[in-house]
Parts: sequence; C-alpha cells; structure tokens
Amino acid sequence: MKNIFYSILASLTLALAVSCSDDDNTKDQSILVDIDQTPSDFAPVDLDGDWPMFTGNIAADDNLVNVTFYTDDNAFLEVTSFDGNAKSYDFDVAVPWTLGISYVRVVAESASGDVVEAQRKVNVKGGPEMTVELTDLEVDLSVNPTETISGTITSVSGLAEVVYTLTENGTASTYKTINPSGAAANDFEISEEISFALGMENFNIQATDTKGNVTSHNITINVVESPVFEMFSYTGIELHGTDKRKTGVSIGISLVDGKEHDYDAIIGDTNGKEIDFMISSADSGTPQVRYFSPLTEYGDKFKLGTEGNADLVLNDTQFSKLDRGDSDFFAAATAESIQAMTLTDEGAETTDILRDIGHSSSGVDIINGKVVYFETDWGAQCLVIIRETIDNNGNRKGDSYRLDFKVVYQTN
Repeated sequence: MKNIFYSILASLTLALAVSCSDDDNTKDQSILVDIDQTPSDFAPVDLDGDWPMFTGNIAADDNLVNVTFYTDDNAFLEVTSFDGNAKSYDFDVAVPWTLGISYVRVVAESASGDVVEAQRKVNVKGGPEMTVELTDLEVDLSVNPTETISGTITSVSGLAEVVYTLTENGTASTYKTINPSGAAANDFEISEEISFALGMENFNIQATDTKGNVTSHNITINVVESPVFEMFSYTGIELHGTDKRKTGVSIGISLVDGKEHDYDAIIGDTNGKEIDFMISSADSGTPQVRYFSPLTEYGDKFKLGTEGNADLVLNDTQFSKLDRGDSDFFAAATAESIQAMTLTDEGAETTDILRDIGHSSSGVDIINGKVVYFETDWGAQCLVIIRETIDNNGNRKGDSYRLDFKVVYQTN
C-alpha cells in the first residue's frame, strides 16, 4: 500500500514540474533575442582596428515597443520606432567601444509588457596605453615646491591629443594641451615640471588617439607647507640708556630685521618701528643695566607713550630670569637649540624687566656677559649678550652697550 502511495505522489510531482517548465518556456518564447555569433568566451574588440558592429534579430509575439542597447550598465541607444513589422527587428548597431567595457547588452520590451535581455561578453583591447607610476603625490612647499610628473603613452593608431588638467580649490582647468606629431604620436614621453601651490588637489592626464579612443590617469595631490624657522644674527648693536634718549642715538631694536631706531623715529611711527628690545642704565657709580620690553613701564621712562606719542602700539617682550651661560654658550647656540628653550626652563620666572644682578638678587649677571633668553609677542625666540659697556659720562646713566643677538622665527 505504501509503495502505491509513493508512486502516485512521485507522478504528481513530476507532472507539476513539467507543467511549470512548459509555462516558463512559453513565457521565454514571447520575445526571442538572437545575437549573431554569440561566443562562449569573450568576443575580441581591437580599438586600433575596425570596430565590430553589434548585430542580431529580435522576434516577438506582440509588437515591440522599446529596444535599448547598453555597454555594461550604460545605455547608449534607445529604439522606440519600428518600420514595417514591429514583431521583428534586425539590429546593426555601432557601439561606442572604450577600454573597460565587459559586455554589450540589449533589452527588448513588447506591448504585452514582456521584457527580455541578452548580452555578449567582450574583451576590449588597444587604444592609448599610459604608464604613470604616481597615483598620490604629497608636496611640501617648504621643502620643494616643484615636482616632475613622468610617464609614457604608446598608441598604435597615433595620438591626436594629450591634455593635462589641474584641479585647484575644487575647480578643474586645462593646464596644458599637446598635439603630438611624428614619432611622439606613437611613443609620447610625459615629463611635466609643475610649480605647486596650496589648494592644488588633482592632476589628470588624458590621451586621445586618432580613432577617438581615450585613456586617462589621475594623480591625487596633497600640498602642504610646513613651518620654516630661520636664525638671524645681529652683531655689534649699540643701544643707549635714558640720558641719551633725545640726542638721535639708538635706543631700541626691531628683531625682525635687526634695525636700530632712535627716539624720534620710534614715537613718529604708529607701531613704534616694531622695536622689541630696549635697555636702561642705573644712576650709579658702577655699571648697572636693565633689559626691558617696550610695552612695560620702562617704555614710559623713555617717554615713548606719555609725552612722546600716547597712541603708540608697542610690542611686548618677556625675559627668562635664568643665566644661560657665557660667550661660548652663545657661540654654540643653533636655531634648533634655541627653539628647544622656554622661558621657564629650570623653573625660571618670567619678567618684562630684567635687572642686572648688581641691583637685584633675582637678576642675572648680564653686565658681565651672561646670556639671556627671551621671547617676543610675535613668536621670535632670542638670545642676547652684552659684549661691551661704553662709559659715556661719569654717573653711568648715559652708558651705551654693544650687544649681539641670535633670533629665531618662522619665515613662511
């Protein structure tokens, strides 16, 4: 009894399967797409030779209403009008072949709503061949703002045009167009020196041959500008104390350029000639000196911002209360060693008026050639040393001093 039951069940299953298969076949047959010479492997397409047409026939039970042709997923031709018999359509289509296409496809739709598609795999070769190793390029303007883009382009058909396109701040523009001739049309050397700037993002090379085949290469660009610090040495700078302030002698120095300025020039300029450093002498029988910031109260002692010019905008300078060393230390100091210094090294205090140790126990023996580190408010890191004290009168108040400076700051 069980055997009979299983036999009946198997027969019903087979009948159902055959019925479904017949329905599917009927549906598939409502539109037939026949591509000429459809191979089992990839059909060759040589861009440097004669471009093959895409040919075949579409037959439908109902009238065709739309036939669309694609390269991969990109539609390039749509047909909606069929002369004569709309149930049969012979196609002979010129394909816009380019490198990278994997297959060409046709999709047909009939009036009854049936849709069928067929495709032909292709192997596209030829066209310009470009070899450029660079895909990403980082340029540091502080190190080298120019780079050379190099590579080769070969073409059997011959190059018609090579275009370089540069994208800067989101806008692409043609950098150069070249029309190779002679031997260069078949073997072209890419060698383009570019002066880069901030905002440059992309460099594209596009080659087009005489048959219209195109190939391109893209280089992503990252342009940076790292800080550049330079050290400037100002030697033999003579600055005067308070008694001499109105006699045309130098009383302050700008450390941007190492220029000394007298009283009249300083108060006659809105920014006080950008002076960063001044000096004063004590009224004493022995040399006593102070370094000070133009912005501090000692600037007023020089009458810069009181009876001189109340609207002056003066720079601020901060000194480190620390003996950094002697003349040998100063001579050995480099840009790198100065950059490593801070105002508070070894727990030192900072001040805008640095007194000599002769009249302040917290001062530094600057009169005897000890090196002091200080910083300007615009970012310069500096060393100063007194090389000579010049006795201009008996009470020492009019002394002048010959100083050397080493100044490090960013120049870009």
